[in-house]
Amino acid sequence: MPLHKFGKSDILHNQIKTYPSSSFFIYDSSIYYNNNAVEPGQNVANVNDVPVGHVSMFELNVDRAANADATAVIGVSSSLPEAAFTAGHHSLNVKDTGYIYPFVVKGVQQVGFRDMSRDIYQTAYTSGDILTGSYKMSSSATRQRYNGSHNFLTTNNTGSALKNSLSFAARLGDHYNLGVTAVGQTGANVIQIPSIFYGSEIKKGTVDLKYYMTGNVVGRLKDSRQNGALIQSEGTEGSANDGEIAGVVLYKEGFIILTGSWDLATAFDGGTSSKITDKDVDSNSIVANPQWVNFGFGANDNVTAGMNLTNGSASFSIDFAGTHKVPTMTMLTHANKGELNFSNNPTYFKADQTNLQTPITGTHLFREQELEIKNIHSASYADPSGSLHKTTYITKVGIYDEKKKLVGIASLAKPVKKTEDRDLTFKLKLDI
Repeated sequence: MPLHKFGKSDILHNQIKTYPSSSFFIYDSSIYYNNNAVEPGQNVANVNDVPVGHVSMFELNVDRAANADATAVIGVSSSLPEAAFTAGHHSLNVKDTGYIYPFVVKGVQQVGFRDMSRDIYQTAYTSGDILTGSYKMSSSATRQRYNGSHNFLTTNNTGSALKNSLSFAARLGDHYNLGVTAVGQTGANVIQIPSIFYGSEIKKGTVDLKYYMTGNVVGRLKDSRQNGALIQSEGTEGSANDGEIAGVVLYKEGFIILTGSWDLATAFDGGTSSKITDKDVDSNSIVANPQWVNFGFGANDNVTAGMNLTNGSASFSIDFAGTHKVPTMTMLTHANKGELNFSNNPTYFKADQTNLQTPITGTHLFREQELEIKNIHSASYADPSGSLHKTTYITKVGIYDEKKKLVGIASLAKPVKKTEDRDLTFKLKLDI
C-alpha cells in the first residue's frame, strides 16, 4: 500500500461555532429544560435518574436499577488492590449498589478525587480505605434572592465573586455598575446557568425572559442591544417602565442579575389581586407584587410549591442560545496522475490465471510470473477491444501517524474511479 506524507498545506486546523438554543420553564416550584418532562424508564422514574429540569453530567447509569442487597460487595478477591483487604475495608465500603460509580483505594500513591480537599483526604481516611464517588451528578439553573438588608455585593455572597466580572463588563455600559445603593435598597435576583448549557458563553442578543401571571405575559426582558442590558418590553401594568433596564447578563459567567423593583402587575384574573411570597438566601419571607426581583421563584431555590401565591398562578421562561466551539481538522489527501493505479485485489487481474500464480523457482531463482491485468476499458467494437487503461476504484483512505500506525479510516460513500490521467483530492474532516 503506497503511503503519502501530508504537505504543509494539507492539514488545516479550524474551529466551528454552533449556537444551540436552550429554554427553561419554571412553574409551581418545578423547572423544565427544553420543555422536557419526566421520561419514565423501566427501573427508575426518570431515565437518567436525575431530577426533572436537570441534565446528567456523565449520562451513565441510564435506567439502571439499584441492587436491593445492601450487603453485596464488588470484586472481593480479584479486582481490588491488596491494600483494600486490610481491616475489612472492602466488605464495608465497596458495595454493589447496582450503579456505576468510581472508587479508589487510599495508599502510598495518594490517589483521590478532584473535588476532595487535601485536608479531608489526609485526616478523614486511613491507608486501605476505599473512597467512592458518584456518576449521578446533574446540573440545572438555580436562583438566589437577596433582599435590601442582605446586599449580594458584600463579602461571602455571590456578588462579591462577580465584582471583577461586573467591573470588566462595565466597558459595555454603566448598567453593569449596579452600585451598593440601588442593589442595597431593592435587593437582587441572581439566576445562575451552568456552562454545560451554553458552552463558552451565552450568545449576545438571545436572552429572553418572560414573566407570566395566570398565563398572560406581564413583562418581558431582552438583551436587544447585545450589550448585556436587559430591557423591558410588553409590560402590562408596568408598561411605564418599558425601555427601562431591569438587569444585566454576564455572558461568559452565565449569570443573570435582575434588579428591577417596579410592579409588573397588581390585579389580574378578573381583577383579583395577588401577592408573591418569596424567600431570600436567609429564608426570610418577602411579600410583594410581581416584580423582576422575584422572577423565577421556585427555580431550585428554597421557595416551595403552594406557598408563593395568594391568588392565581405565576410561571417564568428563560430562553437563550449558547456558543459552543468545536475544534476541527481538515486533511487533504491527493491521488495524482499516474499514481494509485495498481491493486493487489484479485479482481484487478484477469480471471483463469491460476496456473500463473505459482512462482518459478530454482536453485538460485525465485520469480513470480506476470499476471495479465483485467482491461475494463470499453470500446466501440468488440474486436479489437479497447487499449488497456489501468483503472482502480478507491473505497477507503487510511490515516497513519508518524510511526506508520493506522489511526483512522475514512470510508467513501461510493467507490471513486481512478484512471492514470486523473487527479483526485479527498477532503477529510474530523470534529474533535
